[in-house]
Amino acid sequence: MSSLSVMSLITKLAAIIAGIFTQPTVYPTSVMPQDTIVDFIVVGAGSAGSVVAGRLSEVPEWEVLVLEAGGQPPTFTKIPFLHFASAFPNVSFVNKYPTIAPKYSSQFGVLTDPRYTTGKMVGGSGAINQMVHNRGNPQDYDNWAQLGNPGWDWETVLKYFKKSEDYRSPMKPRDAPFRGIGGPMSVQKLGWMPPVGRLAIQAGMEVGLPEIDYNTDTKIGSTILQLATRNGERESSADAFLMPNMQRKNLKLQINSQVIKVKRVFARREVIISAGGADTPKLLMLSGIGPREQLRKLGIDTRVDLPGVGQNYQDHVSLRGIGWTIHPNISSSLLEQISPSAMLRYQRSRDGPLSVPVGMCASYLLNVHNPDEPTVPDIQVFLFCALDGQDYGLFSLSGYQESVQEYYRPTLGRDGFFMLPMLSRPKSVGTVTLKSRNPFDPPVLDHNSLSHPDDVELMVKAAKASLKLGNAKIFRRALGAEPLKKPIPGCAHLEFQSDDYWRCFVRGMANVMAHISGTCKMAPDSDPMGVVTPRLIVRGVRNLRIMDASIMPQIVSGNTNAPVIMIGERGADLIKEDYGKIKL
Repeated sequence: MSSLSVMSLITKLAAIIAGIFTQPTVYPTSVMPQDTIVDFIVVGAGSAGSVVAGRLSEVPEWEVLVLEAGGQPPTFTKIPFLHFASAFPNVSFVNKYPTIAPKYSSQFGVLTDPRYTTGKMVGGSGAINQMVHNRGNPQDYDNWAQLGNPGWDWETVLKYFKKSEDYRSPMKPRDAPFRGIGGPMSVQKLGWMPPVGRLAIQAGMEVGLPEIDYNTDTKIGSTILQLATRNGERESSADAFLMPNMQRKNLKLQINSQVIKVKRVFARREVIISAGGADTPKLLMLSGIGPREQLRKLGIDTRVDLPGVGQNYQDHVSLRGIGWTIHPNISSSLLEQISPSAMLRYQRSRDGPLSVPVGMCASYLLNVHNPDEPTVPDIQVFLFCALDGQDYGLFSLSGYQESVQEYYRPTLGRDGFFMLPMLSRPKSVGTVTLKSRNPFDPPVLDHNSLSHPDDVELMVKAAKASLKLGNAKIFRRALGAEPLKKPIPGCAHLEFQSDDYWRCFVRGMANVMAHISGTCKMAPDSDPMGVVTPRLIVRGVRNLRIMDASIMPQIVSGNTNAPVIMIGERGADLIKEDYGKIKL
């Protein structure tokens, strides 16, 4: 049986399992007449759009319409363990956009048809991601403000992080002022972990990384991951902000409605684009808002010449392949999560292995390169409580060249774990451009990762730090952890684990994390590459705003879902203030 046939079978099994263990979320929808006029149109029911729509509908006299290109979310997206099903081919609830084959990274991957996955359903990418809730670093937002964006400093945005949050795990007294209680979105620490994860904090402490809550102001240390889940199920921002408010008469949702061009005539007040880092610049350019020369070549009339649209594409880059095997008699996450006892446990109490995403455990935040800012991490190292190849290579190795798959052959089916270092603030930038003027063609994505030499050198240091963490005595003593010591093909001609070896390894195995940001950046008028003002209004266009990851001037230092929710919260308040409904 081919790997595609196996994936198709597993997709069907995932749907069956989900049907047994949980009920589908069915959002009330409407089919609006073509000449409908409302106060606000929100394009996209994803992580930001759901927040914006829910908050704007708090004003009873405002009519709000949400247009979502996708449909209802599949039932199995509710079960955290099954998040991996979105990676399968030929599924209708995601976009798989082609990307330019990277020149500087992923050299050991199969690059004939690389794809970038985004959610295409109510909930957007927040309905398929790994649910990690990470606000980033306070300095991220102070930097935004220092770049000329008042009102986006840490002190201001912290209010919105807290407003959206219902933190449901124990906390230390010093951390309490930073956490929100009673907000719409549930956040809690990982509730179940295999043996490797239970030792994560001890391993970090061995190398001087104390346990911290990474969603406060303390940023160097070891931490158990926090997830956007409630009662053992995923909670997307659509679940938290849209669904509870759909009974309001002034809030309507229309699905399977792809917006192909912005037309303000249908909105009395404003259109808010929340289509994400790839589709938002695409929609602007199709509407004639973007770089004049690029639009001219495609035969699109330029309404507003904004050279920054689609530029400044930033994404986190991470490094696979740094792994350890453990004793074969120690059950690890992949084996436990698919057992009948795990399924029964989830059905009865909504906890256990099925209540967490595959392999996710903990992370370490370190500064390995910048002595001038010792309290600001420049890398984050994720501990995955599973080993590449533990699934016999069906999914974890399917994107690599045959030589790399052969390298992993001795570890196929073995229990283990790996460290995944991620650059917190990469310097490399790419572009989003149009393939054609056809609105149904996907955008052209070029993440250009590792094009900046500083990113390569920082990742070399990150690889060494990851190796040190995985070699912690507690992992060896308790689990018999042994590092993979064989040189990877393609770098075997270099001295094993020398700097040159690691540079080769980084170029071969690093890739982006699907955190596309910055493609319609927020900036003051003095910045010619800015697309939106600090009040998120598109330059040169009345009553059009953007609220999603594309407005980030610089990518935040962690996973982007929580910051995008914050952008939606703050953006909705900016609109309310501009129309005299609140005073900030």
